[in-house]
Amino acid sequence: DGQTRGANVFYSVMEQMKMLDTLQNTQLQSAIVKAMYAATIESELDTQSAMDFILGANSQEQRERLTGWIGEIAAYYAAAPVRLGGAKVPHLMPGDSLNLQTAQDTDNGYSVFEQSLLRYIAAGLGVSYEQLSRNYAQMSYSTARASANESWAYFMGRRKFVASRQASQMFLCWLEEAIVRRVVTLPSKARFSFQEARSAWGNCDWIGSGRMAIDGLKEVQEAVMLIEAGLSTYEKECAKRGDDYQEIFAQQVRETMERRAAGLKPPAWAAAAFESGLRQSTEEEKSDSRAA
Repeated sequence: DGQTRGANVFYSVMEQMKMLDTLQNTQLQSAIVKAMYAATIESELDTQSAMDFILGANSQEQRERLTGWIGEIAAYYAAAPVRLGGAKVPHLMPGDSLNLQTAQDTDNGYSVFEQSLLRYIAAGLGVSYEQLSRNYAQMSYSTARASANESWAYFMGRRKFVASRQASQMFLCWLEEAIVRRVVTLPSKARFSFQEARSAWGNCDWIGSGRMAIDGLKEVQEAVMLIEAGLSTYEKECAKRGDDYQEIFAQQVRETMERRAAGLKPPAWAAAAFESGLRQSTEEEKSDSRAA
């Protein structure tokens, strides 16, 4: 009655993917054919002599004439061979001309058709054309940012719906076994047991790989402005980069203490934060003294 297997994300674009594969193979065969050439020598034989040469002569006299003519040509080109590998242009027998037969080198709309198929496939998979084709040649920063943000929203939705739920279920299995083995003990003041509030005890936020930075400077400036304006937090901005803000804070404290112990100057951001805090505390002391 129900569906017994997962829906493949490639279902909607499988036909176009097969078309793209066939198109590329056909274009490869066409390129091989275009790389070939044939060299022909055009002579001034009349129609009757040419037909006798092709179909066979009827009389002994005609056969001897054709044999003699072919012998003269063979003797001439044996003394002056035709070679295409060198730069020398050979002299042909009077009445002969050398022709190179090559295929036409036309694109036949291959590039446009390939881009059309790739755009259709990218739309079906929920990614941008540039990410699928790895072609960022004709993109500005604004276009690349819009394309990356659109794909990032799709990836975050899939991550929250699929990856995070699976990771939470795996964590719940571990947590349940840890509670049974008394490796982890629930707080004594907890209102609900693990089985009563299983989802609440296993509520987690998972941090995956970070978002691609198109322009690192602009990305950092945006994050700083969002935090300063109160529209975002360190937790969210660090998670966008695939980092845990608590680990970063702890590492910053360790590095600051190690630099101080080694006699090195604190980094610029630490010095600025210290001066800002010192200035704020001084102003608070002055205001308190005035009030007193």
